[in-house]
This record gives sequence, C-alpha cells and structure tokens, in this order.
Amino acid sequence: MKGITPVIAIILLLLITISMVGFAFVWFQRVAQTATDSTDTQLQQQLSQQAQKIRIESAAGTAVNLRNTGSQSIPASAVAIFVNGTATTSGNCPSVPQAAGSVFACSSTAAVCSGSSTIRVTAPGNSDQIIC
Repeated sequence: MKGITPVIAIILLLLITISMVGFAFVWFQRVAQTATDSTDTQLQQQLSQQAQKIRIESAAGTAVNLRNTGSQSIPASAVAIFVNGTATTSGNCPSVPQAAGSVFACSSTAAVCSGSSTIRVTAPGNSDQIIC
C-alpha cells in the first residue's frame, strides 16, 4: 500500500494541472475571440464612414447643391452645413439616403451664399469648403 500512494498523488497532480491548463486555454481563446469581433466591428464602421464623402457642387441664395462622391449612400442626418463657422438649419435636405454619385440640394432658412461667405459641408468621410 505504501508504494501506491505516491503514484496516486502524482496522477492527481497531473490531472489537476491538465484541467487548469485546459481552463486557461478556453478562457484565453474566448478573450481573443471577443477582441477580434470588437476590432472587426469597429473597422467596418470606420470603412463605412470613409466611403461616405461629399463635395459642394454650387451654392446660391439659400440653396447648396451637393454631390455624394463616396462609394456608399449618405444619410441626410449625417450631412452638416456651416456658414462662416456657424451651423445652419439644413432641415430641408432630402430625407432619404443619397446614393453614391447623386447630386442633391439642401436649403436653409437664411442666405448661405452672400458676399464672401465661407460654406463648409461635412459628411462622415470628409468635408468640403467654398467661398462665395
């Protein structure tokens, strides 16, 4: 009986060690998968934003004509118009997302292009600026 006890102790220690290594492996694998998924989601969001680009085609009176120069559609809520650094009420932009390559007009309640006004339009992927 005295010779069997050390063998059982060694077997038990090996089983405990193997189970701890297995637990650590599964835990690290889950952590790595979570980090990979999060990184992939953020990368896709940034790529989508970079594909939403805009350019000012023309501006006159209270209207600004814009072109979607990106490769994805731009939601109207993502477009902001600034006149001399102040945001305008551009609530009169089309409410549907604008497809890539499309030209659309946004209007304001006040004149956007008068004198030497600086007009800046921003979208998720870029901004464009002109001086009237």
